[in-house]
Amino acid sequence: MSLVLLAIGAVLVLVAMFNRLPRYVPPRTARAPARGGTATRTRAETAAGPRLRLAPARLTEQGRALLTTLGGSAMIVAFFLALSGH
Repeated sequence: MSLVLLAIGAVLVLVAMFNRLPRYVPPRTARAPARGGTATRTRAETAAGPRLRLAPARLTEQGRALLTTLGGSAMIVAFFLALSGH
């Protein structure tokens, strides 16, 4: 339980600090070469898997303060839960 609270608190504080959120980017479809057939693949064709991209969170100052407060409180609760042995 304390590890989950610690992870949630850390994520909230990091979002507030950097003002960025991870966003899922769906995989790209492989394109056929525009020119004649070649034996080698280009880098764009091989890197077609799903990715995470950091997008702006667009938080106001109050939103950043709220996320920092909630994240810090979750980490404090996780610390005391770990001290108590739960």
